[in-house]
Amino acid sequence: MTRKILLRYSPQKTTEPILASVIKETGLLLNILYAEFGTRGGEILIAIDAPDKDVDNAIELFERKGVEVREIKRAIQLDRDSCFDCGACLSLCPTGALYTTDDKTVELDEDKCIYCELCVPSCPVRALKLSEF
Repeated sequence: MTRKILLRYSPQKTTEPILASVIKETGLLLNILYAEFGTRGGEILIAIDAPDKDVDNAIELFERKGVEVREIKRAIQLDRDSCFDCGACLSLCPTGALYTTDDKTVELDEDKCIYCELCVPSCPVRALKLSEF
């Protein structure tokens, strides 16, 4: 199962190769879904598809290196019973997590979703919802 982890860097930590060192030490493949850095620090949203033990080890390494770590346990949900496939959400999705199939049905690829929530208010029938668990 893919777990999504938000890494928050202090301004002092942004110049250190922390992500690279965790990748090197664990051997895990980390997928960067979103990243933003500035004068106040930065954050990176990563996805890790690995056994829980390996992900927990990576989280511990990030924390030891001074990075604030928070596992994202929320999701955008697409209610297929309410959705009438108008496509109003499609152009707003920056990652292509919302897409249409060959038969013009709107679908959601949760692995690509970065939880920006741009799609939620665009749905005229509220078929898209943010859930936290």
